[in-house]
Amino acid sequence: MHVPDGIIPLWLQVLLLVVSGTVMVISYRKIRARFDDRFIPFIGVLAAVIFAAQLVNFPVPPFSSGHLVGSTLLAVMVGPWAGMLIIGLVLFVQVLYGDGGILTYGLNLFNMGAFSVFLGYGIALLLFKFLRGKTTSDRAVFFSAGFAAFIVTTSAAFVLGLELLTVPGFGIEALAAITGVHIIIGLGEAILTSIILLYFVKANPHLISFLKDDSEEVEEQEDNKLQPGYPIKKVASVLAFSIIVITSVILIGLASQSPDGFEWALFVYAGIPEPENGFQGLWSFLGENQFVNAFTGSVGIIAVLGLAYLIFRKSTHYGHDHEHTDKFLIPFDEGKQKRRLFSSTGLLLSSIAVAVVISLQTTLSSILILIGLIILSGWLSGTRWRDVISLATKFEVVILFWIILEPFIYGSTVIFTINLPWGFLNANAEGLYLGLLLGSRMFAILLTLLTALSHMTLSEFTGALRTLRVPNSIVGSLLIMFRYVPLFIEERSRMHNAQKLRGFSRGRRFERIRSLGYLVGTSINRSFDRSITAYESMSLRGFSKGTKIPGAGLRKSDVFLPILVVFLIVSLPFMFSILLEVIFP
Repeated sequence: MHVPDGIIPLWLQVLLLVVSGTVMVISYRKIRARFDDRFIPFIGVLAAVIFAAQLVNFPVPPFSSGHLVGSTLLAVMVGPWAGMLIIGLVLFVQVLYGDGGILTYGLNLFNMGAFSVFLGYGIALLLFKFLRGKTTSDRAVFFSAGFAAFIVTTSAAFVLGLELLTVPGFGIEALAAITGVHIIIGLGEAILTSIILLYFVKANPHLISFLKDDSEEVEEQEDNKLQPGYPIKKVASVLAFSIIVITSVILIGLASQSPDGFEWALFVYAGIPEPENGFQGLWSFLGENQFVNAFTGSVGIIAVLGLAYLIFRKSTHYGHDHEHTDKFLIPFDEGKQKRRLFSSTGLLLSSIAVAVVISLQTTLSSILILIGLIILSGWLSGTRWRDVISLATKFEVVILFWIILEPFIYGSTVIFTINLPWGFLNANAEGLYLGLLLGSRMFAILLTLLTALSHMTLSEFTGALRTLRVPNSIVGSLLIMFRYVPLFIEERSRMHNAQKLRGFSRGRRFERIRSLGYLVGTSINRSFDRSITAYESMSLRGFSKGTKIPGAGLRKSDVFLPILVVFLIVSLPFMFSILLEVIFP
């Protein structure tokens, strides 16, 4: 069912991409809100198994073939939300392999992910509840999952046929043909689903979502059994077994070379010409033979396992357990988050590198694209956008002053004219564009820096500055600004509220200025007294005037990360050119 580019109309691809993307976002948030991180190795193994199973087509005599999709299997084992993300990850890697189009990713994800996963979960759950009182739970799982897999495969093929009706030359007869051949493929899907379930049920039935009991006693037993997670030995054994089986099947030639049900119905039965000049995959330069297929398949299995581990590890709740404080000028992360993929020095260097790249952009469209990528990457990393955007907007208000002035001081193409008592004031298009360019550029830089700072604590930030050999005078000035400016504002607000509660009225303008001066002077005086007390206490504890706190030291990853980020940003135009060639070959 992997539809390539150049067949389905673009409007349908965009529509289903939006639908699938929305479901993916909802699934990610569901996983992020509640997911046990002990299941992450198991999730990686399951994704690798699904990818491996989809590499091999089983024959559908006499003219077609099929392969496991695994939507129902995933829904039964880990639930629909995690199953949706796994299918999305597997399909993404398959796109890199040239199996399925780049632009049709959303359509394929809808057919094999959103539609199939949730339909399979609903049918299997209803049938499981019906059979659980009539047979054992294990058998109920096998029968319900197998039957649901058969129904889902046939239904997904019918939905795909409805989508193909938008293709000239694909009629009702072809719709019946693609549905009919997938009835046979559905039988194979049901058998493979039951076989894979049989292994995991025997290995650990508590890993199957349908076999979880609600009683407290069973939950305690589950916690004890899952305490070590899914053991690394099992991960390695399942991964090695998958690679050996797939390699053996490919090298011996047991995999069917016949077109799958979709290809047979579209290209053979309906006679629609197969599109040419499409994306052939990252490994196309190696050619195609049994040894190459076995090698690339093994690499793909390992890649899917690693990507699944990284994505689900990042989406679990422990990575977003913030208990930050708002008593800083910058939204530092002062909560319980301990596990970080990158060091604070690497994050700071990357944000500076991205800021430099942004400052070199000369078109508004490129800056807006970078802002979108920053927001997307920040959303995936759990950025507190409410704090970051709020602070960036406050700084941007100052920049807006220049945006307003630019149209009146630069340019020659008049947009409109303001009649003033001393003459005419012209607003120019070039100045307006320049103002928008400068404003968006500064906003993008602010978002980049604030996003990076929101993922480190104040102590990590100062450690990164010392690692980069920033002078102590600058570090100290920044600490005063970050820490004591908000404290001063809070102190002023507290004193003002105390005055209001005591019935004090500031009266005329001069009285308000004098009252404000009193508040400022008192706050500075109290801060000075506190600093003297802190200095004396530190001196009594052995801190001398020349004491310096060293940085953490520069690591290789701290240099590699900004280089990688800049490379990805610089390569964006080439990626867009490839997409344009795919859309308009």
